[in-house]
Amino acid sequence: MNIDIPEMLIRAQELQKGGDYTYSRKLYKEFFECNDTHPLRFKALFEVADNYYHAKNYKSAKHGYEDFLEYCSVQEDVTEQESGWIDAYTKLANSRLKMIEQIVDKGKK
Repeated sequence: MNIDIPEMLIRAQELQKGGDYTYSRKLYKEFFECNDTHPLRFKALFEVADNYYHAKNYKSAKHGYEDFLEYCSVQEDVTEQESGWIDAYTKLANSRLKMIEQIVDKGKK
């Protein structure tokens, strides 16, 4: 199933690629909050955390990934497409959390 990607998400991704993590994060967060049934809401919520990660704000990133994982864990009656988004971004969120742990541990030495 192909879905149209909303302009807000395209703009958020462009900003993220350009290094404007603050505004990108705000757009992703707004999209997530205003589109509670859109299949790309999972990507948007993940990207909120990922913008913190790329900005090296690891404490906020960790919290964001944990919020993402919690949100996904309580979803019921998701479509096959949404299940695919959840699986893919859950793996990536867990990978990022491991990286954050390594970065924080390295900083303590």
